[in-house]
Amino acid sequence: ALLRSDAVEMEIIVVDNGCTDKTSDIAKKLGCRVVKETKRSLSLARNKGAQVSRGNFLCFVDADGILSKNWLLEVEKKISKRNFDVVSGLVYFYNKNILKKIWYNTYTFFAFLGVEILYVFGKRLYLVGNNLVIKKSLFDRLGRFKPIICEDFWLSINYWKLKNRNCFFNPKMIISYSSRGFESFGYIKTILYWIVNLLKKTSQKNYSYKTKTWYF
Repeated sequence: ALLRSDAVEMEIIVVDNGCTDKTSDIAKKLGCRVVKETKRSLSLARNKGAQVSRGNFLCFVDADGILSKNWLLEVEKKISKRNFDVVSGLVYFYNKNILKKIWYNTYTFFAFLGVEILYVFGKRLYLVGNNLVIKKSLFDRLGRFKPIICEDFWLSINYWKLKNRNCFFNPKMIISYSSRGFESFGYIKTILYWIVNLLKKTSQKNYSYKTKTWYF
């Protein structure tokens, strides 16, 4: 999707964090830069990509995301014309079953309603981890992603502590993601899991949508 964009020159980095399918091979054939992060952690994988990147801005997108056609153009528009340090966009979940799609995206509706309220009334942009563009120097200043569950929440907390925040929430930057996590673990159970482990600051060690452990 990024390669099909009409955007300016970019560097696409795919981080192999214990890949068991052909994702890395396909990425290499498409000309992407593939690097490995041996410790299983979403945050450490993202941080690894940021560490080896050569650009001034970082775009964080998960591998199962389907980007809107003009996603990167929207990024460029806000970064180049408005000189924002951080831009974040809208995420929703796709599913072939229309009823499941509606049900799963009740989470999206309320989550991004909260994001919009924070931004409009508090000028506090929530840094959505899998739809995020941020200046590399600022990302380093915030301490990067912590290797704990709900990592983007804690990155946002650090960002809100800054006095001067030059940010923008762009609902035109849309990415749809697989609902496989809800399918395998359960929708309500997954949301409760996120809430409980947010409060506990649970490590991401060996964490994936297939390996959630249910406990309080």
